[in-house]
Amino acid sequence: MTAIKHALQRDIFTPNDERLLSIVNVCKAGKKKKNCFLCATVTTERPVQVKVVKVKKSDKGDFYKRQIAWALRDLAVVDAKDAIKENPEFDLHFEKIYKWVASSTAEKNAFISCIWKLNQRYLRKKIDFVNVSSQLLEGKVKKCESVPSGENQSVTGGDEEAVDEYQELNAREEQDIEIMMEGCEYAISNAEAFAERLSRELQVLDGANIQSIMASEKQVNILMKLLDEALKEVDQIELKLSSYEEMLQSVKEQMDQISESNHLIHLSNTNNVKLLSEIEFLVNHMDLAKGHIKALQEGDLSSSRGIEACTNAADALLQCMNVALRPGHDMLLAVEQQQQRFSDLRENFARRLASHLNNVFVQQGHDQSSTLAQHSVELTLPNHHPFHRDLLRYAKLMEWLKSTDYRKYEGLTKNYMDYLSRLYEREIKDFFEVAKIKMTGTTKESKKFGKLRHLSPLVCFLFY
Repeated sequence: MTAIKHALQRDIFTPNDERLLSIVNVCKAGKKKKNCFLCATVTTERPVQVKVVKVKKSDKGDFYKRQIAWALRDLAVVDAKDAIKENPEFDLHFEKIYKWVASSTAEKNAFISCIWKLNQRYLRKKIDFVNVSSQLLEGKVKKCESVPSGENQSVTGGDEEAVDEYQELNAREEQDIEIMMEGCEYAISNAEAFAERLSRELQVLDGANIQSIMASEKQVNILMKLLDEALKEVDQIELKLSSYEEMLQSVKEQMDQISESNHLIHLSNTNNVKLLSEIEFLVNHMDLAKGHIKALQEGDLSSSRGIEACTNAADALLQCMNVALRPGHDMLLAVEQQQQRFSDLRENFARRLASHLNNVFVQQGHDQSSTLAQHSVELTLPNHHPFHRDLLRYAKLMEWLKSTDYRKYEGLTKNYMDYLSRLYEREIKDFFEVAKIKMTGTTKESKKFGKLRHLSPLVCFLFY
């Protein structure tokens, strides 16, 4: 350990005008890391500064490097963990708590004792020593050992104060005393005269010092005045900084409000775009043109143009009613009202269409324009192509009615069959009446009937 002390003093502390007083080999508690050294040092110049320096050996060589230094005045608590049992652990409370484990209890005790003495001399008991035995505080442990800095280190006389009560003279001090004693050959034979001369010279030096102090009093006053002005300037600067800080805080609050407002505006714009999209969807898919509505309500079902307009309107109505609504649309009152309006239009148009077709069926069933008397010469059943042509115009509307209101479609189909059967019954009945007349008529007509019998076996079957 002595070699390490000398190496640290020579390589690290001597270039910084510091003296190494105590050293302890430690590692961090609870961690497996390489060891380091905690060093208690003092400066060789006034005012004396006491530090605790952490030194670590370099990984790339055999030299040491200064890692971190703490001022002793920043040390708040020294915790030795246990005042009775030997324990190598101890804590140093600086700005945070540093937990250390010493390589030996003796090194730990010597280092804590040195810290206590430095505290007693320079800090006036400002450090709290916890769990430290009374032997350390009473100074019964080995004193802080001052490491000699080598022959090249020199300390001006009287400028350095050692921690111990006794300190050996260094080479410079011994040389100065020898020169003084050589100038006073009688110092050994007449010590009183030598002491009297030293006292006179000391008084002269004290007087010179007092005169120097008095001469510098004016400069000190000027310096104090400058310091007062500087303090006033500092106060003004602090006031300005406070006002700037308030202004910045106000700007920050305004910027926060603007940011929140921008967020709300962006959210409102997004909602408006979505709402417009939904409205456009509903308008494009659930809006029935006025022309279609008029055709469904008042369209002429007897003309070809009116039937075509009603067919287109019915298809458009069916598309509007079958549109696939998005989630939530069915909860809108306007959508519900529009759907109800479509239902009413469908019901009214289906009723009007069924009523018109029933009238057409009735009219065709009672039509007397194509009676069998008009075809008595040829004795054939009347041709119904004009009726079929008139009904084919309603084919798409019947298909629409079948898909929208099957009950009305089924009723129309039944009515059509009823009116058609009556029409055919009447025509067949007329057919038999005419045939009977021809059978009981003239010979010439009988011959014609004979020819007819050969031409139509089914008719002959009906006649007999």
